[in-house]
Amino acid sequence: MNTRFLLATCTLSFLFSCGAKRKSTEIESAHKPTIAVVNYPLAYFAERLAGEFATIIFDAPSDLDPAFWEPTDEQIVRMQQADLILLNGANYAQWAATASLPFESTVDTSSSFEKSFITIESAIKHTHLKEGAEHSHGGTAFTTWMDFRQAGMQATTIATAIGADFPDQKDAVMKNLAALLTDLKELHTVTAKVVSNLNHAPVIASHPSYQYWERAYRLEILSLLWDSEMELGTEAIADLKKVQEANPGVKYFIWDSEPLPAHLEKLKTMGLTCVVVSSCSNRPASGDFLSVMRANIEALAKLSPERS
Repeated sequence: MNTRFLLATCTLSFLFSCGAKRKSTEIESAHKPTIAVVNYPLAYFAERLAGEFATIIFDAPSDLDPAFWEPTDEQIVRMQQADLILLNGANYAQWAATASLPFESTVDTSSSFEKSFITIESAIKHTHLKEGAEHSHGGTAFTTWMDFRQAGMQATTIATAIGADFPDQKDAVMKNLAALLTDLKELHTVTAKVVSNLNHAPVIASHPSYQYWERAYRLEILSLLWDSEMELGTEAIADLKKVQEANPGVKYFIWDSEPLPAHLEKLKTMGLTCVVVSSCSNRPASGDFLSVMRANIEALAKLSPERS
């Protein structure tokens, strides 16, 4: 065989081999696994655990409560095609019950403590100004992550699921889980300490979304059905006065999001000090789940009699 021909053939073969490998690598790097979630706390946990390995799908609009958000058909299809689908459990995101999500890739992150779910006896329906549609706070309390021990269980379930589906990522995921659990344990310890300084007096909450937080940190919370941007009219103030009259020791009022300045002044004239304790169910405008929870703790610490 002609030596020059043989050399040319080998060279072409090598070039084609390199090109095929490069193309294969590009395709592989372009196709990252996807993990779909129904609320921001799960998105945060998944982001911490998976790192750059996976893409997290969380499509709820920033101005809606994800618990009552209804995804479009296209968004549901996108979730159905994800490698993992993380549900919160406790009847959170009720649309998921009828969305035909694939069983083999769907994970209920709170299944390990479902026997500890809190049942809300009376179903109260109302609307939020931003959301418009009526929804109910009856049935099962679903802000499970506000008890940071339960949040740790949810994070552990997520890590286990990722490790099972992607064994080559298991070691990295478990290392990330250890760091996340350390942060959640710190949140739990500090929250318990700060709340204990409030002399166990009852507090009023604008919204019935603190059931697990109340139980975990031994609080007594009296819930209204207020939105942070609603008008505090005669009826709303009358409801608040009834709660105050029935609970003369109450001094603090908790909002889930920053209220209007006029609300702060109005409640101050009624002898109430306001504080924001966000459940962080949706992605915050700045910071992340951890920074929001630390801000909650700092706000509560300022209420402590030791700092007054």
